[in-house]
Amino acid sequence: MNINFCKIANIVLIILITASGHLYCLWYVAAMQVSLEILNRQNIYLLHPYKMYNTVFWMYELVLLERLFQHHLSETFEWLLNCAEHLGFGIIICLKIYIYTALFAKQKFLSRWKRGVIAFIFFNIIGIINEIFQNNLSNRSLFVFIDDSVKDIKMNLLGGLIFLIGVAIRELWLRRGREQSYI
Repeated sequence: MNINFCKIANIVLIILITASGHLYCLWYVAAMQVSLEILNRQNIYLLHPYKMYNTVFWMYELVLLERLFQHHLSETFEWLLNCAEHLGFGIIICLKIYIYTALFAKQKFLSRWKRGVIAFIFFNIIGIINEIFQNNLSNRSLFVFIDDSVKDIKMNLLGGLIFLIGVAIRELWLRRGREQSYI
């Protein structure tokens, strides 16, 4: 998916979000689009499978569609769906941060593993800030997390850990000399 297709897809998503009245979701779309714009202006990013990365990053925005419609599904299914959302969010956003550190950090100072750890820590800080933001939207005390928020934070941590395992596996793979890439 090239950047122009991402723009068109986000316009459609913005229309759906606006029509549904869930305007708080617009900031997620805006943040993802700005991030994609920055990435797609980097020559080293464009030398890698950037269209695949763009697609993965944009497709994750489709999680917002789940928030736009009232499902009335079983409570267990809704809980599992939310867990999967946060798990995926952990993996996707850690990957994005990892790519950013590959593009904007000097190679000799940050190994893949260090970039992975930075992505893990930074993402989980973002996750906690997101829960505070949701507390604010719900007019709850900002720093007192309900059980659902605690579950979301745990799933973010698990998604980040899955990402770190992926980084470790990639490191082992590259050490065996099968591929040379910085990202």
